[in-house]
Amino acid sequence: MASKLFLDKSFKLMVCDMAGTTVNEGGIVYKTLYKTIKGYDIYIQQDDMKNWYGVNKTQVLQHFINTDNEYKDNPEILPQMLHSFKKNLLASYGEKDAIKLIHEDLPKSFNDLRKNGIKIALNTGYSVDIQETLLDTLNMCDFIDGYISSESVPHGRPEPFMINELMNRFKITDSSHVVKVGDTVADIMEGRNAKCGKVVGVLSGAETREKLMEAGADIVLDNIVDIKFKEN
Repeated sequence: MASKLFLDKSFKLMVCDMAGTTVNEGGIVYKTLYKTIKGYDIYIQQDDMKNWYGVNKTQVLQHFINTDNEYKDNPEILPQMLHSFKKNLLASYGEKDAIKLIHEDLPKSFNDLRKNGIKIALNTGYSVDIQETLLDTLNMCDFIDGYISSESVPHGRPEPFMINELMNRFKITDSSHVVKVGDTVADIMEGRNAKCGKVVGVLSGAETREKLMEAGADIVLDNIVDIKFKEN
């Protein structure tokens, strides 16, 4: 069982999930989603959240709206719930020590890859405003090259649109030169659907090694900082 992954110069871009992969937020997002949905008296169980790890949060809310006879034909409910979710989540993120980097060595780890020609980009199922709050709070723009939200493409994970858009931005035409890293089944499926050269699962977030391997991960590591550049 490999404990590290070494990348060579054939890789040009590493696309990394945020919550659970590069950011430790203690599961706040899924707790907040659950509370938001529950607050509208829509039937939901805590364990239901496990089916939505890594998925666009608007899609999650819409799914549960569609299960409720009172709300499913009301077009005003989704924007109301989104507003409640974002307000509650941003309030939670604003609490002292609520969020931190997944590992103290993350900036050095990313910069070591960047100085060897591998661009680092973050992607997420969060909305743009929440994503940028995380980036600003943790000063992540100091050690990445770009970021994208599922809000900015036609469909989020497991579809490959976010990775495809990042490839366009960095003028990468061959997806075999791309690494996808994430802690959820949706992340792994996204990497597979984008035909990435390497799809990496990490155990710092939502899923088990078995689930990530079953979803199609090439390798599962304890933490994203276990990805290194292969020196000659």
